[in-house]
Parts: sequence; structure tokens; C-alpha cells
Amino acid sequence: MKEKQLVTSVSLPDAEAALWRAQRAEIMLFSERYLRIKMRNQVRRAVTRKYNRVEREFEIVTTRFAPTEYDTLHFVAAALRVSVSLLIYGLIQLWKKPSRRAIRRFFSINYSADSEGWDTSAGFLEEIITFWAVEDPGDAPPVLLT
Repeated sequence: MKEKQLVTSVSLPDAEAALWRAQRAEIMLFSERYLRIKMRNQVRRAVTRKYNRVEREFEIVTTRFAPTEYDTLHFVAAALRVSVSLLIYGLIQLWKKPSRRAIRRFFSINYSADSEGWDTSAGFLEEIITFWAVEDPGDAPPVLLT
């Protein structure tokens, strides 16, 4: 059974919007590498969100994500206080580099969330992204003992 896709939109410069429409599936194969690069940066707090600020025309592109892709992108975007559109733009920029596309994937990613409590008194939510080295990107994630 095919996983349900979430329909949303991202704002991209015209040229990147065309690439995203044509190559979205291939570009998303580089998300593990790109998110690991972005996660070298510090978590940002007490700052406003950063958005795409390229001096070109932008398009709103309707796109589909698997729920885990969507949640993972939003988790990193929230931690870094950037828009998901900015993450996608950076991912496209990484994908456009031929030297980056020549390197095969060595990591897989797993996103999980657990709502410990959410009501009018308090909110406790734990989100975790785990990366693991793989020989074959199609390998199942390792069993993590907790």
C-alpha cells in the first residue's frame, strides 16, 4: 500500500521551482545529507524566522511529501527558525552541484515524535531525528534499544 502524501506548498525562485517540479523525488534523496549539514548549525532561539530572500521572481509550488518527510523538514526548520521553503531552496542548491550528485548516499534518517502531554496546563513534545550509516540506502533502520 502506498503511503499517504501530504499536499502543501513551498515558495521558490522561478528557476528552482521548475527544477523542483521536474526532479522532486531525486532531490529529496539528498535530504539526509542536507539536513545533516544544516544540523551542524546551532539551534536558534529568540530570533525571527529566516525566509527566502533571493532577488528574483518567486512561485508558490504545490508539492507532496510523505508524512515523515514533512515532519522531518518542519522539525529542522523550527529548530533553526527558518522556513521549510528555505530548506527546500538550499536542498535544491546542494542537488545542483554535480560533485554532490556523484556521491552516493551513506546515511538514512528516522523521525519520531512522542506527545508526553498536551493540554491547557502544559505541553510536552519530544521530537527526535536519528541518522545511521548504511551500506544500502534501502536498508531498514537499526533496532535502537532504549
